[in-house]
Amino acid sequence: MAQYSDKKGHRSSFDSSLSSQSSNSIPKKTSNVDHHNNRLDPNDLLAERPDQGSNISAFFNIVCVVAGTGTLGLPFALAKGGWIGVGILVLSMIMSIYTGILVVKCCYYNGHTRLSSYHEVGQHAFGRIGLIAVWFFHTSIVLGAPIMYFILSGTEIRGLTQNHVDITDKAWIWICCSVVSVPFVLLKSLKEVSLLSIFGVLATVVLVGVTMVESGLEYKNTKDTVTYDGAILRNLPMAVATISVCFGGNVVFPHTEAAMRYPKAWNKVLVWSMIVCCLMYAMVAIPGYLTYGPSAQSPILTSLPDGVSRKVATIMIIAHVLLAAPVLMTSFALELERVMGITVEQMGVFKERVYRTVLRLVVMGVVGGIACLVPFFSSFLSLLGALGNCSLIFILPILFYFKLFGWRQVRWYELLWCAVTLIIGVVSAVIGSIDAIKELKYNFEHN
Repeated sequence: MAQYSDKKGHRSSFDSSLSSQSSNSIPKKTSNVDHHNNRLDPNDLLAERPDQGSNISAFFNIVCVVAGTGTLGLPFALAKGGWIGVGILVLSMIMSIYTGILVVKCCYYNGHTRLSSYHEVGQHAFGRIGLIAVWFFHTSIVLGAPIMYFILSGTEIRGLTQNHVDITDKAWIWICCSVVSVPFVLLKSLKEVSLLSIFGVLATVVLVGVTMVESGLEYKNTKDTVTYDGAILRNLPMAVATISVCFGGNVVFPHTEAAMRYPKAWNKVLVWSMIVCCLMYAMVAIPGYLTYGPSAQSPILTSLPDGVSRKVATIMIIAHVLLAAPVLMTSFALELERVMGITVEQMGVFKERVYRTVLRLVVMGVVGGIACLVPFFSSFLSLLGALGNCSLIFILPILFYFKLFGWRQVRWYELLWCAVTLIIGVVSAVIGSIDAIKELKYNFEHN
């Protein structure tokens, strides 16, 4: 692997102040390291941070963000691509682990200071162009995903309650926004939000369990009629595009790592988080495809028999998205507050609290308004997701890594792996964008 260089990054007013975890310029590292208790020299960037959260908190933050509603679309991806989709799932996990490690490594690229965000990594690598690229895709994900979460939760709650109360989808969306506003405003950083992540992960586990059991029970009724494919080449690009974005989380990784007490454990925490996500994906994808074969729908709940289990699964989806939304929105708010100088150091405790509360309520209002008012938003988000997820997960981390560390210092087999990752990222972005554009065209033509 490449060693730290002393290359200077581009600086501007945008990144002149870092977050509370990384605002001080720290001298170069020394070699006074105690490998037995993970405590480094006080001047080391990877020293223990006693006031930050545990490895378990970081684990739940990652799993809650990564293992989202995309879980329920994986049987459909296998229906489109065949059993080879399982291999693509594992490959995507490995690529996402690698690029997630690179993103955080780039935060420490010069050995003197820690860059506080993905945005700063982009700016130090490619100047304003890198900053704008990360900002655009990052914003589309960390705000676009919660908007879709609120649309989904409002629609699903309406479906569950329409026989009992007469409340519209839009009213339920605003109710959900109001509920999520409480932790979003009161909990400042990802360290505090980690408790919500724990419940979000538990909701996902229940959802996976219900889906797996119901698919298994249905298998005895379909096993004699369902046929399977090893690989459907004509649909393979679509399957790759669908599966490859299921491990998105790079947008919050720098903030998650900054909230860890033991930053040296980042790689280990990331690996185990991704493995758990991959296992949950497989527990939904494989039984779903085994049971329903080419007729598997997205989400897979529409293929399950109607009943109590399906309602439980729907409730778990609602719980997950409402618990995951604060994690993504907090990542966005932290970056916005850093840029606007809303910190205790610059404003004092009381003034910082007031400004932060107002800012976050405004952000929530914008998100709720878009969820209720923008036509065809899901189609627009599909387009931004195809471009944004693939760029942030597979393409930009490698380009930033090469720029900051120098590709000539990378071993040949790592270069080959980077090339494979870039190709898959570009293919996924192109195919996903084409599908999203077709959907947009259809929506506009048919109003």
